[in-house]
Amino acid sequence: MSAVRARHDLRGRFGRARDQQGRETCLAFALSDAHAEVRGTPWSPLCCEYLFYHAKQRDLLPAHVGTTIPAIRAALEHDGQPVEAAWPYLRALPADRKRWKPPAKVGTLFCRPSQNHGAAFQEIWDAVEGDKPVVVGMSFSAAFLLPDGEGVVDSGETVVPDLRHAVVVVGTGTRASRKFVLVRNSWGDTWGLAGYAWLSERYLAARLLVALTVH
Repeated sequence: MSAVRARHDLRGRFGRARDQQGRETCLAFALSDAHAEVRGTPWSPLCCEYLFYHAKQRDLLPAHVGTTIPAIRAALEHDGQPVEAAWPYLRALPADRKRWKPPAKVGTLFCRPSQNHGAAFQEIWDAVEGDKPVVVGMSFSAAFLLPDGEGVVDSGETVVPDLRHAVVVVGTGTRASRKFVLVRNSWGDTWGLAGYAWLSERYLAARLLVALTVH
């Protein structure tokens, strides 16, 4: 099977793929990376821990579970986030949750609004073709865990609504007459193509839950 032929590829605006280390922080990583891209070059990663922490203060859910779209959007716009070095990402939360709090001084906080984007495959495709990365909330299946040797996920597996994840769509491409989008994941650079993979329209369209853009 031939590789996907890229049409529009925004990977050059992002740094090395990051790793959420098994914590349920994918939304924080996806929005942080989209936020960093909006700020422009040179790439400067923003603090996922700070954004996730403030989202958790808003959603009132246990600290070890993922946050909600309204909570993290509000945190991004009103609490903002410093650069990554201000509070480096934790591989695991402290056992004593009272110890989980930002440093007293984190430096400049960068805030951005976001907006809901049409969560149809074609609308996401059009946004990326128009030079705009899109944060996507989606369900996934076993095929997503291990893209093939060409970095492609193109499976007709049954949709599992309860398996949910967030990624950033950063490219468009085709293989024969079929459409694919390139996503940036937060499972480190050993996943897919150094942290990226091509998702086919048939795979992603059935699993799309929400789409956001950062401004």
